[in-house]
Amino acid sequence: MSQSNHEAGYRRFRRAMQDGSLQPGMIVTQNKLCAILGLSLTPLRETLVLLEEFGLVEVKSRAGIRIVYPEIKFISENFQFRSVIELHAVRVFAPVVPREWLRHIREKHEQIHHQLGQGDLTAETEQAFSNLDSELHLAFVRSLENQAITAVYERIMDNINLARQVHDRTAARKRILDSTLEHLAIIESLEKGDADAATTNLELHFKAATYRTIVAA
Repeated sequence: MSQSNHEAGYRRFRRAMQDGSLQPGMIVTQNKLCAILGLSLTPLRETLVLLEEFGLVEVKSRAGIRIVYPEIKFISENFQFRSVIELHAVRVFAPVVPREWLRHIREKHEQIHHQLGQGDLTAETEQAFSNLDSELHLAFVRSLENQAITAVYERIMDNINLARQVHDRTAARKRILDSTLEHLAIIESLEKGDADAATTNLELHFKAATYRTIVAA
């Protein structure tokens, strides 16, 4: 099975988690998982090696395959790994960030914050924030120009999003309002060219985001 096929199997697994075909904590047989993912047995077994490596499944010879349930240790470890990458990346990003990008990212955040201030959260605004959140954080990571780090980071974010899918009971409107303000503090530091302040504000954002997820767990 090639690396691209490994990735395809991984993505099928993630989609099954997102659409509810697979549930955190459930135990399935190999045959059942083959049917859910649309894989034959040999590609599935090779995909399982990758999923075990990522901590997403436990393969038990008699009991079957257990899908990970994102408990506090899982959440804290993934946020810690994310922090290691991004706190370094934002220092690399700060001296080279384009002014036009800063204007764009600020305007988008202020627009979402204004929309939330005018009324209830809509599905469109929630999706817009999700896209904006990814755009902001991935910009930091991609400034490292290291494909291996970016690939690992994207898997970490998959894990964090899984944990949020399971646990996050914070009212979405408040979570997005808080996150938007935390992002704007980071953006302001970058506008001032202050890498130390940007790093500090990013670290505060991670602590708040970790708390929002772990408290729910």
